Amino acid sequence: MVRSLALTAGLAVLLASPVQGQVSITISPFVGGYLPLANVLENIPLGGRTVANVSHKPGLLLGGRLAIRKLKFGIEAEAGYALSNVDLPSQVTDAGVPDDANVFLGSLNITYDVFQAPFTPLAFYISGGVGLVSRSGDFYRNFQNTTDPAGALGVGVRFGLGPNARLRFDLRDYIYSFQASRGDAQQESKLQNDLIITVGVDFTFTPAR
Repeated sequence: MVRSLALTAGLAVLLASPVQGQVSITISPFVGGYLPLANVLENIPLGGRTVANVSHKPGLLLGGRLAIRKLKFGIEAEAGYALSNVDLPSQVTDAGVPDDANVFLGSLNITYDVFQAPFTPLAFYISGGVGLVSRSGDFYRNFQNTTDPAGALGVGVRFGLGPNARLRFDLRDYIYSFQASRGDAQQESKLQNDLIITVGVDFTFTPAR
């Protein structure tokens, strides 16, 4: 992770240096869906019974991005908040166990435009970076170790709506290991793949020189 942050910092210096190409700053609000692909807990006592598998439900995702770009490269900070309750058996929730939960996902990514369609404002890009995933809500009230470092990989497409606005679609995968604990009991570490699928609008500003 230290090496990734060092590479990101080096690219930031390169983007800010007065070489060929205009530096632009982009702000991008987005909305989308959160799709977790793995269980977070297994064989855990809840509401007087042992639940074999506990996972998050797909949920609504809201967030934003801030980016610095030059030529085909960019550095982009992302933050998203997913409304994603825990999927529990009805017998467990009837026993008073809350299923309310939320997930925060944040990352710092390097983006690269792999294809720019000629004579059109269409571009395809890839991204990769480091970040974190944090869980909260009533369900996790008695759990510890609910925040984890993560890697982030993504692809996306942008289409120009005007000189300073672009519509964009993104698919990003947050990859990390989750190992929560409750009291003296610790769960086994589980590999997580949390997909986010978003649509947003880039608003671009070019600083005066």
